[in-house]
Parts: sequence; C-alpha cells; structure tokens
Amino acid sequence: SSSLPLGPASSVPRTFFFCATNCFSTNMRSLLCALSLLALAACVLALPVVHDVKSIFRADAPCRRPPAAANYTLQKYAGLWYEIGKIQTAGGAFFEKDCVCTRLQVTPSATTPGDAQASNICRYKTPSGRLVVANGTLIANASDPGHYIQEFNKLGPKVAYNVIYLENDVSVEYDCFEQFGITNYCFHVLSRTPELSSTQINTVLALVPKYDLNPNNLPFVMSKQANCPPPQ
Repeated sequence: SSSLPLGPASSVPRTFFFCATNCFSTNMRSLLCALSLLALAACVLALPVVHDVKSIFRADAPCRRPPAAANYTLQKYAGLWYEIGKIQTAGGAFFEKDCVCTRLQVTPSATTPGDAQASNICRYKTPSGRLVVANGTLIANASDPGHYIQEFNKLGPKVAYNVIYLENDVSVEYDCFEQFGITNYCFHVLSRTPELSSTQINTVLALVPKYDLNPNNLPFVMSKQANCPPPQ
C-alpha cells in the first residue's frame, strides 16, 4: 500500500501563522519570513492531490473463506503431497523463496482427534541442498471439516488453513491471515506424484476466480520437482 508525505503539510498552518505575525518587526526578518512562506507554499503545491482520503488508509482485501472439499476427511488428506505450484503473496514467498522439491507431510494427531501436524519440507536452493522443515499444527473445526487453524508457534499469527479440493490424488490448500491491515495468502496445488498434467492444473485453477482467491492478481508459479531425491 502507498502512503503520502503528510507530515510537512500538517505543520504548514502553524508555521504560516508564526511567520505572518512576525514578518514586519524588522526588514531582515520580513525578508526571511517572506522567503520561508514561499518555500512552504511550494511544499504544499508539490503534495499530490488526494481525491479519495480513504484510499490512503485502505487495507488489503480480507481473507476469503471458500467451502471445504466435498466429502473431506482427514484420512483422505493425510500422507505425503508434492507441491506442483502456487499463488503466493510476499509474506509466504519470503520464507519459501529458496525452496525447491517442496513437499507436505500431513500426520493425524495421536492425542487430539481431528487435529494434525503439517510438515512443510523442502531443499535449500538445489535438490542436493540442505533439508528445511517447518512443522505446523492444524487445529480442527469439528463442525466444519476441512477448515483448520494453523499454528507454527504460540506467538505467531493464526492462519486460516482450508482444504478446498481433494480428489483423484490431487488437493488444493488455501491459507490466509491478516495482520496490521496486510493480508497474506497462498493457493497451493498438491499431488500425490511430483508431476501433474496441465489439464488437471487448469481444473483446480478454476477455483481461484470462482471463490475470488487471488485479489492481488498474482501469477501461478510452478514448483521445481525435477531431480529431487526421494522422501526420507
């Protein structure tokens, strides 16, 4: 989001009044104040014209809440998934920018029915790079299967985690969180195999406009799965 240099403009009235009341005490002060007034006037004229004041403070579009995949169960979603591609804002992309061979391992909780651990696993920069793992906890909504709250730690943001497609060994997960007026979201296309046909990819990408999941109009980026070592 953009911002305008409002600070100088807010000080204009006070400075203008001070100069106007003191400009005539001496010839020198009069000259200096006149020059100051001209400089301040130039600053005001240089400020951009704001036709819509609300646009200065407008927050990002809020997170969407698409329906969960039909007949979703954790048993169907559990296991290993390969990331085929994604649409992702800068917040998530910052942490995953050096990842290749990205996979997701979903493991149902042994102690809390419905909950699970989602392990995001990748290689750093190259298929032979070091293994990077980020474990998140999926907290289930018992009345709304397929919708979770994801936590990576107790102090971090709570992320809305939604499994919105799950069939024929293909799944789509859309996650999103809002903080300080900024919305970060990601649309992950996942497969039980490292490759997926363009027809299947286009099928699930149709969910994006259907549920308005990409308000920033970001591109779909294919993940690098070539020459990756087998899962450990």
